[in-house]
Amino acid sequence: MNKKVKEKILKGVAASPGIAIGTPFNYVHETLNVSRDTVPDSEIESEILKYRNALDKTRENILEDKKNAAKRGGQEAAKIFDAHLLIIDDQVLIDEAVYFISSNNVQASYAVSKVMKDYQMEFEKLQNQYFSQRAFDIEDVCRRIIKNIISDSDKPDQSTVLKGKQIVISNNIFPSDTLNFNKDLILGIVTEFGGKTSHAAILSKSLEVPAVVGVTGISKYQNKISLLIVDGFSGKVIINPNASTFESYKKRQHEEQKQVEEDLKYAALASVTLDNVSVKIMSNIQSALEADSVIKWNSDGVGLFRTEFLFESSLSVLSEDDQFRIYSEVSEKLYPRHITIRLLDIGGDKLNDKMSIKEDNPFLGVRGMRLLFDHPELLRSHLRAILRASSKKNISIMLPFVSNISEITKTRAIFERVIKDLISEGYTVDEKMKIGIMVEVPSIVMIADAVAAKADFFSIGTNDLTQYVLAADRGNERVSGIYDSFHPAVIKMLDMTVRAAERRKIGVGICGQMAGYPIALPLLIGLGLRELSVTPFLVPAVKKIIRRLDTKECAALSKKCLKASSPKAVLTILSDFFEKKIGDHPLQ
Repeated sequence: MNKKVKEKILKGVAASPGIAIGTPFNYVHETLNVSRDTVPDSEIESEILKYRNALDKTRENILEDKKNAAKRGGQEAAKIFDAHLLIIDDQVLIDEAVYFISSNNVQASYAVSKVMKDYQMEFEKLQNQYFSQRAFDIEDVCRRIIKNIISDSDKPDQSTVLKGKQIVISNNIFPSDTLNFNKDLILGIVTEFGGKTSHAAILSKSLEVPAVVGVTGISKYQNKISLLIVDGFSGKVIINPNASTFESYKKRQHEEQKQVEEDLKYAALASVTLDNVSVKIMSNIQSALEADSVIKWNSDGVGLFRTEFLFESSLSVLSEDDQFRIYSEVSEKLYPRHITIRLLDIGGDKLNDKMSIKEDNPFLGVRGMRLLFDHPELLRSHLRAILRASSKKNISIMLPFVSNISEITKTRAIFERVIKDLISEGYTVDEKMKIGIMVEVPSIVMIADAVAAKADFFSIGTNDLTQYVLAADRGNERVSGIYDSFHPAVIKMLDMTVRAAERRKIGVGICGQMAGYPIALPLLIGLGLRELSVTPFLVPAVKKIIRRLDTKECAALSKKCLKASSPKAVLTILSDFFEKKIGDHPLQ
C-alpha cells in the first residue's frame, strides 16, 4: 500500500455505531461564485424578482427533501428541514436582502450571500454547539438560494456522486447533500465539525452507517489518505492504518458482524432466568430513529425515551405539534410495546441555551422538573403532545430530577387539567396514563415509601444517583476514582428503593448505565429488579446473561454485597460469582 502519510489516529464524537474500512470520498461543497458587480437602477426590480423566485424554488426543494427524509428516517429526520423552512420564511432576512439589493445596486446572489453570511457569523461567534448548528443551517439555506438564483439546473451536485463504496469525509455535511448521496455506497461518515445533536449525526443514524463527527483536523489530511478506518463505537478515526492496525480492525469488523448475527439469535429468545422468572429488557432511546433498533434487537419496549435531545437538535423550542408527530410515530411503530417518555430533562450537564441560565453549580440548580415549573407553557405543551399521542395506550410519562413529593402532586394537578382541556377539544387520550419518577436524588430514596404512594412506578437512574450519593461529579476526571456505582451506599439505595416499591406494589426498574454492565446483572436480579432498560444493541447480551442466572443464587449474592464495606469488596464478590456461575451454564 502506497501511503501518503503514516498511520494517524484522530478522535471525535461517536455518532453512529459500527466499524467502516475503506477509501475516502473527499466531499467538498460545490463552489458558488458571487460577484459584487453593481447593476443599473433599471435592473433592480429584476434582481429582486430573481431573489423572490429563488426563494419559492428553494422552498419547494426543501419541502421535497423533507418528504424524502421522512421516508428514509421518519419524522425526526424530516424535522431537520423544518428549521430550514423557518429560515427561508424569515421575513426579517427577506426584507434585509431586498433592501440590500435596492440600496446598494447589487445582484441578488451577492445580497443573499452578504446578509445571510452576517447572520451566520453572529451565531458562530457564540461558540456553542447548538448555535454552531444553527449557523450551519443558515449556510445550507443560503447556498440553496444562491444556486437557484444563478442556475435553473435541477441536476444533483456532482460532488455528491460516489465512485463506489466509500467513506465520506467533509468539514460538515449539509442535510440537503446527505439526501443526494447514494445510500448503498456510503460505508461511513466523518466530519470535522458537529456533535451528537448535529444533523450529520442524526442523518448518519437514519442511513445506518458508522459515523464519527467533530474530528478536529481531519480536513488537512483529506488529500493524503489512501485508506481510512471509522470506529463508530469509540469515536476513533484512523488514517492510513499500518498492517497490524488494519488486520486488527478487519478482524474486529468480522467479529462484530458475527456478534451481530449471534446477538440477533439471542434477541429472538425470551428473557427468562434458569428458574423461569421473567425479566423485562427495555431500551433507552433518544430519537424516533432508534425505534427501528428497538424492533431489530427485540426489546420489550422503551424504558427511557430521553426527550431533551429532540429539543437540542431543533432550531427553536419544539412545538406541540412537532412533539406529537414524533411521539405518535414511535408509539405506532412500536405498538404493542410500551414506551416511557421522560419529560424534558435539561440542566446539569445538559444545558440548553434556549431555556437554561448560567449557574455556579448547575447539577444542584434549576434542572429537570424545576426548570419545567419555571416554564409552565413548555410543560403544558409537553404534556399535551404526549397525551395526544396516547390513543394506543402504550405510553407512560416519567418525571426527571424529583426531590420532593410536592413536585409529583403539582405535576399531577397540571396533568389532570391538560386531560380535561384535550377531551373538551375532542381529542382521544389515555386518561389512566401512568406517571412515574426517576429515582436519582437521595432524598427520594429516604422517603421512598411515601413517594411510592404518589408515583405509579420508579425508574432508578444510577448515573445521577451515584454522583449525588457520593458527592462526586460524574463528568469530573479528578474525582473519577470516587464516582463508583458499586459503592455499598449506592447498592443500599437501590435496595431501599426496590423494597419500598414492593411494599407499595408499584413497578420499579433501572435505566442507568449499571443495567448494561454484565457483572452487575446478577446483583440487580438479586435485589429484585425485574425491568432493566439499556441501549438497544445491548439487549441480546443482557438476555444471554439473564438466561444463565438463578434468582435464588442472585438473592444470596445481593445479601453478601449489601454487607460489604467498599466498592472493591463488592466487585470481588461479583467477579467471583460471575466467573463461577456464568461460565458454568451452557447457552440456552
